[in-house]
Amino acid sequence: MDNEKNDALNEKVQQVKDDVTAKIADAASEIKEEIAEADAAASEAVSEIKDTAADKAAEVGEAFEDIAADVKNNMTETAQFVEKKAGKSVNLSVGALVGIVVGCLAVAALVVFLIMNYMQGQPKYGKAEGKAIATVNGEKLTDADLGYYIYAEATNQYYEVEGDNADGELEGYDWDKDVDGRKLSDIIKENAYNDAISDMVTSQKTSEILTGDTVWDEEDDQQIQSTVDSYVQQFGEDGFNLRAKSMGISSVNEYARIYAMVMKCQEVQAEIEDDFNSFVPDGVNLGDYTQDNKGSAKHILLMVNDNTNIDPAATPDPEAYDDATAAALAQTISEQAKAGGDFDSLMEQYNQDTGETSSGYTFGEGEMVPEFEEAAFALALDQVSDPVKTDYGYHVIKRIAGFYELQNYWKSQAKISENKGNLDKVSVKGIMDGVYQSGKQLQAEEEAQYASEDESDTEAEPAESAAATE
Repeated sequence: MDNEKNDALNEKVQQVKDDVTAKIADAASEIKEEIAEADAAASEAVSEIKDTAADKAAEVGEAFEDIAADVKNNMTETAQFVEKKAGKSVNLSVGALVGIVVGCLAVAALVVFLIMNYMQGQPKYGKAEGKAIATVNGEKLTDADLGYYIYAEATNQYYEVEGDNADGELEGYDWDKDVDGRKLSDIIKENAYNDAISDMVTSQKTSEILTGDTVWDEEDDQQIQSTVDSYVQQFGEDGFNLRAKSMGISSVNEYARIYAMVMKCQEVQAEIEDDFNSFVPDGVNLGDYTQDNKGSAKHILLMVNDNTNIDPAATPDPEAYDDATAAALAQTISEQAKAGGDFDSLMEQYNQDTGETSSGYTFGEGEMVPEFEEAAFALALDQVSDPVKTDYGYHVIKRIAGFYELQNYWKSQAKISENKGNLDKVSVKGIMDGVYQSGKQLQAEEEAQYASEDESDTEAEPAESAAATE
């Protein structure tokens, strides 16, 4: 009898446990459905925000995706937690489960709030677009950023390579032609990439270099955005995008991003050149950071009256020398400077370049006449040249440390990680074909607009004449 009673009791206990487990399972199922609904509601809310703020989606970018991913992960983990508890314990109350759901909904609402505030706090323009080709001290440099630099370098190389044969017609131009044993496109991409890296490193120095009255602050950022907004208002977004693309720039946002970076670089360079030596770190030899296509130099110019090409009706420059005299004097000046003579004093005494300051010139390839440029880049730091003849006269050149050398030092200290896979996919031809097509379309639209305006003016003239006659 005792065994029968025990069996009956055990059966009832088991039945109670089964009933409780079933109820917990049902409750868990309902809660999981509510969690799924909460997840859907959160996703819908996020979707609505994205739809109503489509023009700011790029600004939210990765931050938005990370937050949304965290919310989904949290909800998934919560559902797994509920399921685990339902299967292994009867101590989790329905009230606690409902609390979890309420918590999920609260998290979703918080996400919406954070996203809205994040968007309001971000600049209107400037978010990185495209695929990263490098990271520079943690900041992304993208293939979209590189477009402008390729356009600038390709244009420079085109005129450098073609010389007197350059007619500006780029349709079908062979960007892969051989130049000194290398593809022209490889030279362009390499130089453009290095220029973009240099500008990004320099723009990152803004807060360090620009202080006091020259500090770059929110007003400067707002001025960039206001300027871009004025362009968009003037040309329309499509019209301004077309103008940007004719310079290798993919969008209004990307234009603002490049514009801001270039402006920061110019401000930093101007500040440094006012007192260059104070920005050179102790113990750093900038002679280790020269390059053969950018640099700084001082020169002494002796102007020459070229009797073979001079216009007979023109009055010779009374301060210019004849060729033989200028050549001899330039040789003397060069020898004095090489022997240790003070170059600045020699500049004050002989230099006829009225546009040159005591800081000399900072320039890149293609910015000076070829003879001057070649001679300057061939010099080591603080080295003085032999006399160099150009169309301007005779030059004695001294290579000096300047902004580009300091910029190269900064690059050597920066943490730069190249994404070769994405960089290799960048096509010089593709970018320049886009530049050509955009420029052609822009020209056609402007010609059509001018023709329309001329037609309107022509139609208005008879009406005005008739009114005058009456």
